[in-house]
Amino acid sequence: MTTEDFDALVDLVLTSKRQPPSVLFSGGFGDWHARARLGHFLAMQEIGKTEEALALFHSVLDQEVDEGNSEDIEEKIFALQRLSEIEHAAKENDAALEHINLAIELAEGTDYLYKFILRGELWAARWNILHDMGRAADAEAECDERIAAYENIPVKHNSYLYYGYRFKAQLAAERGVVLVAKDYMHMALHEMDIPAKYEEALEEAFSATHENASWILNEIDRATPRPELFSWDI
Repeated sequence: MTTEDFDALVDLVLTSKRQPPSVLFSGGFGDWHARARLGHFLAMQEIGKTEEALALFHSVLDQEVDEGNSEDIEEKIFALQRLSEIEHAAKENDAALEHINLAIELAEGTDYLYKFILRGELWAARWNILHDMGRAADAEAECDERIAAYENIPVKHNSYLYYGYRFKAQLAAERGVVLVAKDYMHMALHEMDIPAKYEEALEEAFSATHENASWILNEIDRATPRPELFSWDI
């Protein structure tokens, strides 16, 4: 990608429905932060420039971060996470696994509490990729290790536990064990402070009596507030 290509893509994004502030890209093609930010917008479905987004995210892989700046680290983690998501969706699982591993390594290398990145979500992405690679047993073993390592930490909102129990619920649903899947989702939601306005829909989803566990979990997810709306302790 050339500087001219970059500038044209910035113009495309600035005139899209998203209309992001131009200051996001003020560093230009030479600034990896600007390239990563542009990649996020290009990957959005309504813009649909996935190949260009991939090129920009790949250009970030070797960029150094300021280890004393949590926002700098988080920005690279977010780029790696999104790169992995795109590759996973395209069934490029080896690449997806490599890049989510890099995101996890970077996230776990500090004690920062990030604004948007959740360590538990990164691990869950790894487990889902492993699952799709036919390595569900490895994924479940890792999930159990994460839960065991963090279940007794005295914090109220633990992303490791939320995403760990949620993954366990998915596995139980695949095995057709509805009650176990529901139990794991109850344990996952225990890590959230659920606002009262969500309680009725959640109760209805949990009260389903049929045996389609995957459908039930989907309804629970639909009734659950988005995790990014919460403040997490870890």
